[in-house]
Amino acid sequence: MANLKDCTKWNIHDDFYTRKKTWEQITSFIDKNKIIYEFCLLNSNEQSKKYLQELGYKVLGNNTIDFLKKNKEEEEADILVSNIPFSSELKIKILKKLVELDKPFIIIMNSLNLFTKYFKEIFKEKDIYFIYPSTKIHYDKYENGKLQPTKNNTSFYSIYVTYKVINKNVWI
Repeated sequence: MANLKDCTKWNIHDDFYTRKKTWEQITSFIDKNKIIYEFCLLNSNEQSKKYLQELGYKVLGNNTIDFLKKNKEEEEADILVSNIPFSSELKIKILKKLVELDKPFIIIMNSLNLFTKYFKEIFKEKDIYFIYPSTKIHYDKYENGKLQPTKNNTSFYSIYVTYKVINKNVWI
């Protein structure tokens, strides 16, 4: 059996972007009257915000706001929605802040995170639920200012993690 620590080190990229189809999958779980804060837009092209707006939502957030610092958007929003960074250092900080804010959220993350020690510790006293997509979630990449759709060959499974949004696990 292979052991990942014996493999060549991979570069971790946080510059992959959520496709509109991925947001469309969860529209039935977010009331159109709710104000969304797309909170992981720092230094991005704000594509997720645009997609959510196209789907009929009022969306706060922009690429100059650092979610890890206090901001007015987190107070004004009814629900926080984002595809959080892949790198563990940022992800852990974001997850801890979400718990601290205690607001409804839906985040997209690699499903293997559910089995990590930090995930269990961060959410040990919270009622979180999952939306399980029936297929893999694929992502796009922006290079040189242009959308570069990736092939549908994402090497991992992603999941929607929810808090105060649904009260049971759901398959879609």
